[in-house]
Amino acid sequence: MAAIIQGATAMRDAAESLGMVACAAAATDLSHLFQKFPHPEKGHLSFGERELDELIGGLDYLLRTFRDELDARPLFALSPGNAGLYDQVDPLFGSAVDDAFPSSAEDIVEAGKSLAVGRWTGAVMHLMRALEAPLAALSVHVGIADGANWNKQLNQIESSLRATSKASDGADEEQWAAEAASYFRAIKNAWRNHAMHGRSFYDEERSKEIFDAVRGLMRHLAGRLSE
Repeated sequence: MAAIIQGATAMRDAAESLGMVACAAAATDLSHLFQKFPHPEKGHLSFGERELDELIGGLDYLLRTFRDELDARPLFALSPGNAGLYDQVDPLFGSAVDDAFPSSAEDIVEAGKSLAVGRWTGAVMHLMRALEAPLAALSVHVGIADGANWNKQLNQIESSLRATSKASDGADEEQWAAEAASYFRAIKNAWRNHAMHGRSFYDEERSKEIFDAVRGLMRHLAGRLSE
């Protein structure tokens, strides 16, 4: 009997969380029904034929109500791999990226959730939005003003980065700068223009490629830049 009570309680909690009003009410009624039964010593319920009929009827009504309300709601089943993208335990791009670019964190989270539920183009758009803060940080890093036009901004960044040399800045800085510029330019030309101006829709394979590319760029930038 304890298992039945626990099951009814679990169904009530699930129904309330899903907004299944009728089912939650049926579960509550069933709980009240249990409370009406006599409780002799040792905590065992005691009931006769009438009480048993009430109990069976209450359980049957609860199950039918739960089934009917569940049937009226669209449900999505996520694969084990995609479930991790939706219920994110750790930052998808790593803690260093979240720490360096906190204003990008929400778009990164939404990009992961979009991938999890198959909203491929939505994921790409969130990824492009996530790059706004890193681009602004890179602009500051090379000494140019942040701007709304990616093409003009990247032209100025690339011009400044070309002045970076092993002699004046060191081999590591020169390599880092060159990789940062090429990452951004590739993403802009291949994906941002199309995603943000309504030119393209993306499938699963392409959106996951973009996800990996943006993650790589932001991890690269987070090693030296921050907002």
